[in-house]
Amino acid sequence: MSAAQARPGGPRPTLGLGILSWHGYDSLAATLESYRKGDLFSFADEVLLFLPEITDRGREIARSFGIPFDGSAANLGILGGFKALAGGLSADRIILLENDYRLIEGRDEVVRQLAAASADMDEGVADFVRLRHRLKPGLPWQGPKVARLFPPDDAGAAVRLRAALMRTLRPGKASRLIGTTPYLFDDADRRWPEAVSRSRNGTYLVSGRNLPWSNCPTLVGRDFYLNKIVSEAEKRTKGRLVNGFPTIETELNCQWWRDIGYRIGVAANGLFSQIRLNDRGY
Repeated sequence: MSAAQARPGGPRPTLGLGILSWHGYDSLAATLESYRKGDLFSFADEVLLFLPEITDRGREIARSFGIPFDGSAANLGILGGFKALAGGLSADRIILLENDYRLIEGRDEVVRQLAAASADMDEGVADFVRLRHRLKPGLPWQGPKVARLFPPDDAGAAVRLRAALMRTLRPGKASRLIGTTPYLFDDADRRWPEAVSRSRNGTYLVSGRNLPWSNCPTLVGRDFYLNKIVSEAEKRTKGRLVNGFPTIETELNCQWWRDIGYRIGVAANGLFSQIRLNDRGY
């Protein structure tokens, strides 16, 4: 039994690892190699690579790494692709990844962080836990946008004054972004205790009031993801689209999300950095 999957006092929840790749095969091959090097596959009870608009090259990459794959003839978009990927898994908990989220930590750190995230969910302090690397998140990244409201300590006086004014004039925006501060400050829980706390395992804990849903690497219950995240996003697909498809992130960036206030964990360190080679596909 993996320490990452143990549940005190009961049977371990099974863990599924899912990767979504609409083309972007250079990124996919490099990402899968990082998982193999870091022994990530050994932690999963099941692995699935899902390839919308599947091609021979996608099939070849999957076979070269010896991992199960499925796909569709059509491009399903982000929402449709993730729904198909999660639906193709059966594990209790799943980690959903896109083809450019590379593992940048070693096996010992994978053990430690998955154990911490699992414990936080077992104990009910987090509904799901983000696993994107906190210090090396990769690109694209919204950290500079957040830093305009919550600047670093070495920012000039004019920058700090402007940030304070922006927080005063736009309190709603400041509230929606304050949950991102753990990615900018190690002591975010001390600076903003009204919005950020820490679990006994070191995970930063924030509310959905202060942090939107993200398609970044996340440990989440499969049923929770399909029945609460995907299903709610499907109700709100009339807004802005990406390449003609809904994204989950756009649909859930709404008042409903802030009102329901899911408990979001942000891993103390994180495992995956977004490193894109050429075009990811979307």
